[in-house]
Order: sequence, then C-alpha cells, then structure tokens
Amino acid sequence: MIKAIFLDMDDTLIVNTVLYEQAAAVLSGYLHHYGVSLSDTHQVLNKTDHDLFKTQGYSRKRYPDVFERVLKHFVPDADQKAVGTVRHFAETVFNTVAKVKPGTVEAIDLLTEHFPVYIVTQGDKAIQEARLSHLPFRDKLSGAFVVDKKDVAVFSGTVRKLGFRPNEAVMIGDSLKSDIIPSVAAGLHAIWIEAHNWSVESSTEVPSERMYKFSSLLEAARYLTHYEAPMELAVLRSRKAHILTEAA
Repeated sequence: MIKAIFLDMDDTLIVNTVLYEQAAAVLSGYLHHYGVSLSDTHQVLNKTDHDLFKTQGYSRKRYPDVFERVLKHFVPDADQKAVGTVRHFAETVFNTVAKVKPGTVEAIDLLTEHFPVYIVTQGDKAIQEARLSHLPFRDKLSGAFVVDKKDVAVFSGTVRKLGFRPNEAVMIGDSLKSDIIPSVAAGLHAIWIEAHNWSVESSTEVPSERMYKFSSLLEAARYLTHYEAPMELAVLRSRKAHILTEAA
C-alpha cells in the first residue's frame, strides 16, 4: 500500500531549465555583437558547461564561471566590465523566482489530502532552499530534503529515515537519470513526468518494473488519488491495483 509521495522540484514542480536557456540566449545575443554566431556560442557553451559540471557539479559558481569562460574563448582580451556583465547574465538564473508549473497547485492539494508529501531535490543547498521558500504550497508539505546527488543510497536512506518501506513510497520526477532509475533501484515505485530538461539529466535507460509515465503531475496525482484514471494509458490503468495495494 502506498503511504508516502516523494517529489522532485526542478522541472517537476517549477520551471527551471528554461531559466538557464533564457540566460544562454542573452549571452548569445551579447556575443553576437562581437561577431560570434549563435550556433558557435551554443556549441561552446554546452561543452564548457558539461566540462565544468564534472568538477563543480551543481555549485552556484559553475554557471557564471561557464559564461566567463565562453566569453574569454571568443574574446580573449575581454575586460573586467565585460566579464562582470556575462557573469550577471548567468546569475539571473538564481535571482529569478521560478514559476510553478501549470496544474501543480491542484496536484499538491490532491496528494496532500491523501499522503504525506516530501520533496527530494538535488543542487546547491542555498539555491534550492530559496526556491523551496517561494513555493506557494510549502506549508502543505511534510518535509523537504536538499541532497548533493540523488542515488540509490539517498532514496533508501530517506525512506528508512521516515519510517517507510521502499514499496510504500512513490517517487515522482522528470529526470530518468536522477529521479526514476535510482528510486526504482532502491525499491520504490516511480512516476516519470517527461519534461524538457538539461542534457546531463537525460538517459536512454528505462526501468522495466515499478515505473509509470504520465503527461503531467496533475494527471499522476489524480491517478494516485483515484480521482481520474488516465484514459489513454491502458497499461497503467490495468496495473492500478498493483501500485496501490502491493505490500512486501
């Protein structure tokens, strides 16, 4: 029997990736004045971001550092004013309050009426805590965990810490790599809300069991609370009793 819901935050509850893309577009426009093509900026930006992620991870410092390196790649003699300008472009990602995705508030209302709901999100602790504080439904949540990385150990430890068995919890998120694959490996059920997210979070691997896919968080919430079965997902509908009643 399902007793707890775990939710990812970025691009599951709030619009996040688009903030990075908007900042990147501003950088591209800025460098275009130096004669740099948009495609060249995009290519160097992606490579630099992936390279720095290997050493800096989700640190707040990474994205401004990426923008500075991209600037100096194309404009080696860029002065400190130019450096400060592009770093400011990157900082807007963290200074902007992310919008809540459509249907999220209604989904949270449904889920919290039936289950304790927890957020499990990874990233820079200060950034994620600030984003958590802006959620309009923050007081309805039973808890929130900001972790460095979402892996099997994190999901297993979080479930155990809260007093649940793995098969009594459902993880809902947009990233196969960070949300779905490790939570299923830890014994949880998982619901994948496919969304446009960062390429680092992409994966071609899809779990063969205990994974369900919905088009939105609201659809998943209605499914879990018996409110409205997804008519177009016959396979999921036929397994409804399984996810809601399975017990070890």
